[in-house]
Order: sequence, then C-alpha cells, then structure tokens
Amino acid sequence: MNNEKLISIHLNSNKPDSFEEFILSLVKNTNSLELIEVIVSIDKDDFKMLNLIHKINNEYSGLIKKIETDLIKSFSDAWKPLNLLLNITSPSVKYISCMSDDIRFKTNNWDVIILGYENYFSDNIFRIRCSKYKKESYNDIWECGYKPDSYAFYTKKWLDITKIWNPCIGPDTFQECISYYMRKQYGKKYNRDIVDKNITFDGQEVSSGMKFKNRIKRTRIYYKAFFILMSYKMQSLANKKAYEILCVIESKNIRYKKLSYLKITYVNFIRRFNFFYHRGSPNHFINSKLKNMFFYTWCYMEFLDTILVKIIIFLSNKGIVDKIVKDKKKLDQIKSIIRHE
Repeated sequence: MNNEKLISIHLNSNKPDSFEEFILSLVKNTNSLELIEVIVSIDKDDFKMLNLIHKINNEYSGLIKKIETDLIKSFSDAWKPLNLLLNITSPSVKYISCMSDDIRFKTNNWDVIILGYENYFSDNIFRIRCSKYKKESYNDIWECGYKPDSYAFYTKKWLDITKIWNPCIGPDTFQECISYYMRKQYGKKYNRDIVDKNITFDGQEVSSGMKFKNRIKRTRIYYKAFFILMSYKMQSLANKKAYEILCVIESKNIRYKKLSYLKITYVNFIRRFNFFYHRGSPNHFINSKLKNMFFYTWCYMEFLDTILVKIIIFLSNKGIVDKIVKDKKKLDQIKSIIRHE
C-alpha cells in the first residue's frame, strides 16, 4: 500500500505551545500517521512556529505543510488564509477538516473511523459531524451561525465543488449554512450529514482563558461578523454553493431556488433589537430593545472598551452584577473572566 495522504487537517496558528500539543494529541491517537497531513497558516516570519514545524517534520516526516502570510491583522481576519490551504491540499486526500490549535484528539484510531465512511454515499459527497454540536438539528438559519458543527470532516469532493472554506468569518458557520440550504431549500433527501458517535475532542470551548478586554474586543468582532454572515450577500452565496453541490449529486442542473432579499433583511433588522435571545441565549441580561441599542452602539465605538471594563469590574465588586445577571452559569463565567483581568 502506498502512503498517499488521505486526511488533511487545516488550521491557523500563532501559538507554538498550543500547536505542539495539538500535534502530539493527533500523533498519539492516529493509527496511520503516514496518511495524514496537517496544513497550517502562520504569520510571515514567525520563527518560533517555523522552528517548531521543522522540528516536528524531522520527527514525523512529511506531516506538516505550511504557508506564511501577513493577511491576519486581527481576529477578524483569521478566516482569510484558510481558503489558500485548499490550494495546497494533496490531490489524493479524501477528507478535510478545519480545526483550531486548541483542539485535542481524544479518540484512539480516529483516522480509521473517518476512513471507514468511504462510499457511505455512492458519490462521496457528504460530511461527518464530530463536534459537541454534532446532533443539532437546525430549523432557523441563525442557528448555523452560533452553534455550527465546528469540527466536521468534509469529503474533498464536497470542498472541490464549493472551492472555498468561507467568504467571511467562520469556515464552520458558512459550511453549516450550505448544509442547511441543501436540505431546507431543496429537500430532506439532500441531507448529507453523518453524525459520528465515537470521535471526541477536548478544547472545543472558544475564547477560554482570554483577558477581559480582549474578550470584549472578540465579542464586538463576533457581533459584526454574525451580521455579515447572515447578510443577503453571504446567504445567497451559501445557497448557491448548496445548489452547485446538488447539481453534482444529481448529475444535472436542478431548479435554482433564490432567497428573498426582503425577508433576510427584515429578519436581521428586527432581531437586532433582541439579538442574544435570537442567538440562542434567552436568559442573557441584554434582553430589551434599549439594552440592545446600547450594545449595538458600543460595537461600533471601540474607544469605550476601557471605560466599559472598569464599569463592569466596579459593578461586580459591589455585587450589582449578581442582581443583573440571573443565569448562574453565565454569572459564574463573567466572574471567572473578571478574575483573569
């Protein structure tokens, strides 16, 4: 048997320690490492990452490919290099996943499990859902934006058709939207999602251990990015990609179903006034039109961050946050974030 690459894992990384732990967890739990490639985007002239990649490849020959770019200026740019990784994916690859260097593989022989799905659908156009949200069933497109399957494995054939991971923040969210339109816009028979029952990961929580001020900046980015993703332009593109996949599945052109500009624009506008409720946090303390208007204004006025941090810490010290935030889990999370500041 030749050692052509069969599984490709894509990610960004500028954290050598985290990337090394990611690789070690992968190596430890992989049955046939010679069949795996990891393609990572790093910052230009990031010598710590370059040295680490050289060290890993000396130990595990041919495991890592890399590209160096200066595309990422902030977290809002993190999506930009990911599409470039598709261009250097080995032609022999059958499955591709986009991950984070915070992920840790926990399932022994996970690669055997993934490769075992070959020909699950005869045309090999499907994805294997593996994240904590793998059992989610989406009835509203917004759900794809806040609880996507972040660590699914896509057949290369799927991504050869779409030709991109994402046109904005979120390879997971954009691909979730594509999958949503395949079955919701064109019919349940086009559901190409497989829920794997065996593969598990650690490290699926986002923004863990982040300083309060940085977390606030990240919240602003997520808010803006969410509405870019849900815009008519991006949703139309996701719908178009779904259509293109279905045309290949059917081996013919099927009827294209256009989305409604007015409906999407109206829904996005109305939901801004109760954003967190519609984004899956019904008990969020920003739960009125006035609070949402303040939040919206703050998202576009970055200079207020330092003042906001001081106010929240003051309110927490006075016990006022305890009275405002009714959700105990959310309250504990806020207190933990403040302690890290």
